Amino acid sequence: MKALLLGSALLVGGSGFANAQTLSVNGTPATMTISGTFAGSQPAILTNNSTTYTVSALPILPKKVTAQINTSMPAGVTLTVLLVAPSGATSAGRVALDNIARDVVSNVTNALPQTRTIEYQLSATVSAGVIPSSTRTVTFTLVNYP
Repeated sequence: MKALLLGSALLVGGSGFANAQTLSVNGTPATMTISGTFAGSQPAILTNNSTTYTVSALPILPKKVTAQINTSMPAGVTLTVLLVAPSGATSAGRVALDNIARDVVSNVTNALPQTRTIEYQLSATVSAGVIPSSTRTVTFTLVNYP
């Protein structure tokens, strides 16, 4: 049996512009720790959907939401995010995060703020080995679309 340990507390930030174009994140996910596995199998995938985001944009000025982490994940470890899209917008589905801004929701045109779920998934392969506990900061940004 090969042990694998990764602790990752996620601090979530948001940015927003004016009242008609806003983005805010509510809550902070709990620490996600993958510990151990049985011989011949990969570690479990952890999921956390305890946070939400609220977004709005003028229909004549569509926006998109991007996400990135401050430091890439170690080899063999993946952190993904899935944002449920507000009405009329499109979710990119599950997106692997790194230190490059990735589109997670596009064509945001809801004038009234809508709150939706953020789901994080942490996965690791046995090849990741034992990794010291670490923290990543996820930054969500509202920018012009397309």
